Amino acid sequence: MILAHYERKTEKKQSLEEHSFNVANEAREDADPIGQGDVLFLLGLYHDLGKADRKFQDKLTKNPAMHVDHSYAGAKYLFEKIKICLSAKDVDKTTRLQFNDSIVYVISAHHGMYDIFDEEAELYAYNKLRNRIARPMSDYHFDSDVKHYAAFLESKLKDYGYQHLDDLILKAFDNFQEAWSKLSIHDDSEHDYYSACFVRLYLSFLKNADILDTVNAYGLLVNPLKQEEKIKLNESYLEAIEKKYRSFAHPTTKLNIIRTQISARVKNRGENDSTGIYRLDLPTGAGKTNLSMRYAFHQLVDQNKSRFFYITPFLSVLEQNAAEIRKITGDAGVLEHHSNVIRQTDDNDEKETLMSDYLIDSWDSQIVLTSMVQFFQTLFKTKSSNIRRFSSLINSVLILDEVQSLPIEVTTLFNLTMNFLNKVMNTTIILCTATQPVYDSAVIGHRISCGGRNSESADIVDLKHDEKEVFSRTELRKFDEDNQNSRLSDLLDFVLKNDESTLAIFNTKRTVDTFYTMLEELTERPIYQLSTNMCAQHRLDIISEIKQQLKDDIPIICISTQLIEAGVDVDFNRVIRSYAGIDSIVQASGRCNREGKRDKGQVTLVNLTSEEENISQLKEIKAKKDATEVILHKITSPIEVSVLNRNFFEYYYANNQDSMDYPLEHDGESVYDYLSDNSYQYRKKFKGKLKQAFKTAGLKMNLINNDTIGVLVPYGDAIEKLLTLEELCEYDYPSEEDYQAIKGLLKELQPYTVNVREHDQILEATKSYLNGQIQVLSDGYYDEKKGITSERGSFLM
Repeated sequence: MILAHYERKTEKKQSLEEHSFNVANEAREDADPIGQGDVLFLLGLYHDLGKADRKFQDKLTKNPAMHVDHSYAGAKYLFEKIKICLSAKDVDKTTRLQFNDSIVYVISAHHGMYDIFDEEAELYAYNKLRNRIARPMSDYHFDSDVKHYAAFLESKLKDYGYQHLDDLILKAFDNFQEAWSKLSIHDDSEHDYYSACFVRLYLSFLKNADILDTVNAYGLLVNPLKQEEKIKLNESYLEAIEKKYRSFAHPTTKLNIIRTQISARVKNRGENDSTGIYRLDLPTGAGKTNLSMRYAFHQLVDQNKSRFFYITPFLSVLEQNAAEIRKITGDAGVLEHHSNVIRQTDDNDEKETLMSDYLIDSWDSQIVLTSMVQFFQTLFKTKSSNIRRFSSLINSVLILDEVQSLPIEVTTLFNLTMNFLNKVMNTTIILCTATQPVYDSAVIGHRISCGGRNSESADIVDLKHDEKEVFSRTELRKFDEDNQNSRLSDLLDFVLKNDESTLAIFNTKRTVDTFYTMLEELTERPIYQLSTNMCAQHRLDIISEIKQQLKDDIPIICISTQLIEAGVDVDFNRVIRSYAGIDSIVQASGRCNREGKRDKGQVTLVNLTSEEENISQLKEIKAKKDATEVILHKITSPIEVSVLNRNFFEYYYANNQDSMDYPLEHDGESVYDYLSDNSYQYRKKFKGKLKQAFKTAGLKMNLINNDTIGVLVPYGDAIEKLLTLEELCEYDYPSEEDYQAIKGLLKELQPYTVNVREHDQILEATKSYLNGQIQVLSDGYYDEKKGITSERGSFLM
């Protein structure tokens, strides 16, 4: 028997025939909902063909340490077969090569993605893929073993619905062509980028099916939910959200009457909308989280969508809204996946641990609540678990909350990937924010395609004028009508003369600390500071205290960076915002008179001098501030800022077009380029339709700039835990038992971490453990009011 897997300890065996057809069937079943089942059957059947070689069989049963590259043989075999089959059908060479390269790359890369261009593969036109499938392997039994076994597999094809291999290839090619026909392509680079998306999609399906069958082959059975179980869960979510809305059935206030009218429109759209990319553009207080659930759960049931994803950039918002979602849906079928979640499984229950790992690695849950960082890693990183999650997005509903916070660098990547998810993967995407970026603007080179397949409006709700008025709870004014720069000292009297709760938001931590220190000496009122110099738990504790003080109508003062702007449910009488993007100003305004207790809350816009707020290193904040200054220069107070949102983004995008492709340090190098035509590496002698630098792009693509180091800080409950951790880390090579305890402690200490820049002087005040893997802040450098401080009292930017 030719084996695919062999467990030496237990002597468990799985034949290559069983594994090949299991993976082909599983992958086909997963891909059928988007019409790509035949492609995946082809990939699944031949992905491990190289295991038929006698050398690999020897490795399995006798020499486990021996290295045998089995992943290229199926690619080598199929490349020739596809070429002959499609050439006989007069398929033009360009189209044939596009399909052929995609299929063989996926098989050759199913144990690890790689860059196509290879400087050393001169004999094979610098094409690493061609090098892998064309170079002769003198010690490999390709003709006698691999081809012979392929013929054996093909003799079984009639049992699976195919007359012969050519029938399978032609059906797979039809799948491929049909999917491509759904895309609108505006230039060659977009065509090449979508090729990269197809590769990732196929690889994701294949890896999921391969890993699931491999795990089960060893007797550790993972049983994903059956279709009827998924349908039952989706119906339970819909009933839960409708029960919630039935409790709102008899509104009495004008605000709640408007909310009820909006929710009815959202319900109708959720029931009827075809697959599309939509906007849920509603002001603060409209109840976007509940509305997005109502829309999504109707899509699950009425439009037969598979899963619901809630994705947001901010962990504070994610934690808050995840708790709100769970209150309605319960925990059944819900996966919360982000850095602050501690996974709790019974280590003695191997199956339970395996199932937990499977769900997180594949996102195979009915509801997934996750961060924008995890989402972007799923779209671009090349780690196996990231790739596996990609196909779980098919036929789903994605709520992308606070989408305005995405950096301009990812605009092209985001727009085109959303188009691919929508058109090819049948995924409905809702861009959810009070400050919608205009990703479909004519000034953007690679635009998002908003709206539904049946020509539904891109906007799920269009508020009428009287409805907007109900949500208008603030008045925005300039601090200086002559558009002159102001100093922090000018603001002191402005804050102190009004004995009301006041929130001041600045762009840098240094400005926050300076103003806090100035005010602290002049008032007896409670005063708070918030910034990322504090660990997450510290900020949560302070926000909780602030909320209670506001509830008790105490006239507190809070000085914060922009971390408080989006999704933090606080209600101040007055808000001061230093100049930033219009989107930030609107978000900041949402922290003022949030509950509508006053006729109008007062929001004041101040333009500080560069000496007091230096944002020269904060490129995106500076570019957005510059756009705002241009737009507001000739406008007098009071300012209707929400109507300026589109003008702001149009101006911002028009003046920052060279920033949208995720540019890298070298001239002309960008992540978009690496994933499309790869002109940075491309050489004229290169041959092949695929030329992307998949691995390089994955390494260089980071939604958040990662030039920081996480430092554990002695705050609150962390103080005792850090003492235990430091004892366990006394030696650089702890025992296995101690290492497990260290891992557990590190998970518990995640909320007590502050990220600092790599070369910051504060790192000199840290203790280093496990060869520099763990950094702990020394005592005396963490302040209960301000967070991390340096010896000289200076703060991080």
